[in-house]
Amino acid sequence: MTVSGVYQISREEMQRYAGQYVVVMDGKVVASGKDLYKKIKELEKRHPDKKIIVSYIPKEDLLIL
Repeated sequence: MTVSGVYQISREEMQRYAGQYVVVMDGKVVASGKDLYKKIKELEKRHPDKKIIVSYIPKEDLLIL
């Protein structure tokens, strides 16, 4: 889902990708894993005009005050 250009990950996706990095392009998770350097470089080459967002999904819920 995209809201004002910011990707919001669902609770199901948070559970599925816990402890991993995710790569989001066009509002969809297109890759996930612990080391995505090669995959990100490949996506940048194939889609130079696309915005790529990389985020880490923690293993546990965080409480930020």
